[in-house]
Amino acid sequence: MQVNNSSVIFSRGDIHLQQIALTYDCGTDRGKAGEILDVLQRHGVRATFFITGEWAEKNSDISQRIVNEGHEIGNHSYDHADLTRLGREELIRQVSAANNSIYRVTGKQTQPLFRLPFGSYSRQVLDILGAMGYKYCIHWSLETLDYRQRTANSIANLILQKVRNGDIILMHAVGKGTAKASDLAVAKLKNQGYEFVTIGSMLRKVFEAGK
Repeated sequence: MQVNNSSVIFSRGDIHLQQIALTYDCGTDRGKAGEILDVLQRHGVRATFFITGEWAEKNSDISQRIVNEGHEIGNHSYDHADLTRLGREELIRQVSAANNSIYRVTGKQTQPLFRLPFGSYSRQVLDILGAMGYKYCIHWSLETLDYRQRTANSIANLILQKVRNGDIILMHAVGKGTAKASDLAVAKLKNQGYEFVTIGSMLRKVFEAGK
């Protein structure tokens, strides 16, 4: 495989726009993914879900629902391996297997969006991902630590206290308080004038507008 442009780390949108991107990682257990989707549907909000191939295979119904309800999906590796610890061929296998599994389940390709397991990357990882069509590695600017099984109120309060224009908020399907926290935070942030957008929409605002 010939390496083209490396994947770009993207961790925040346009700070001049009152926009937020909600992102949910689906890497291990099914978690509260169904409840999260219920919340997003109730509020009319679209989010971006980063799914491992293994998760898509085990949760085909929820994976299909994510796409059917208009949410965006990205690749999160096959089984949440730290890509910096893998050789080139295994890294390629991890990413390809994930995309293939997600495509079989949802009918959607995951390029150009990738989320790095543990946020770990190296130059080799970025080069290979770029060559595989993953133009952007989506990081985050606001970490909720919901995977530590924090309460819904503590997660929502953290978001409301720290949120800024252009934030990419990281949450996880496995978080026990994540669905309720999303419900609480989205309602209040909407009242404050924030717009909820997908990562793809945020990227277009930043890069296609030349900002």
